[in-house]
Amino acid sequence: MARRKRVYSRRRRINYGRIALLIAVLVIIILLVMKIFSKNRYISKVEEALEQEITQIAGSISIVSKIDATIYENKGIKYTNQHEDIKRLMTFDGSLSEDMDKVSDVKILLENLLKSEKTEAAAELPAKDDGYYWIEADVFTKDRVLFFKVENEYNFDLYYDIENKTVYVKEKYYDEFSKKYNKVKFQGYSVTDEFRNIIDRMGETPIK
Repeated sequence: MARRKRVYSRRRRINYGRIALLIAVLVIIILLVMKIFSKNRYISKVEEALEQEITQIAGSISIVSKIDATIYENKGIKYTNQHEDIKRLMTFDGSLSEDMDKVSDVKILLENLLKSEKTEAAAELPAKDDGYYWIEADVFTKDRVLFFKVENEYNFDLYYDIENKTVYVKEKYYDEFSKKYNKVKFQGYSVTDEFRNIIDRMGETPIK
């Protein structure tokens, strides 16, 4: 009797490295598409940041007389926030245990901004002696896209008109030193009582 030949099939090895690389490329493409088509309204970006896992909030609160948020450039170096009569009232850093209450208050201010009603838009804000609180908040977050964690940084600047009880932000949000900001107006929002009470306490200046 003739012996049957056994046929052995070779198992193909799965190239996990190539699969991981393909997934990484797809994630990058998805992120780029999301960035292109995402809304860049300032308020939408604040909402986006608050919906993610916040890992750090840091910044400062100052009182200023004139707001100048123009993006300047000198020999390739960009800079901004050339406000007049800046008086630093406080700083806050979420990595410091003693600053946790201040960081919590700043987060509440951002949350209340989303509840505020839109008022007028203005190309420039009028100069007022010690008339504005400038809240500068850098928010760092973690978000999950598919199987990957993505770290994001948001740079928010809020300008509170003490006399009119109105907070202003730019209408649109761009990268921190984007010159596109120079063509964007300030959008005003009438603040909530909670916002006004917190900024009053943090600024240690009675709001009339």
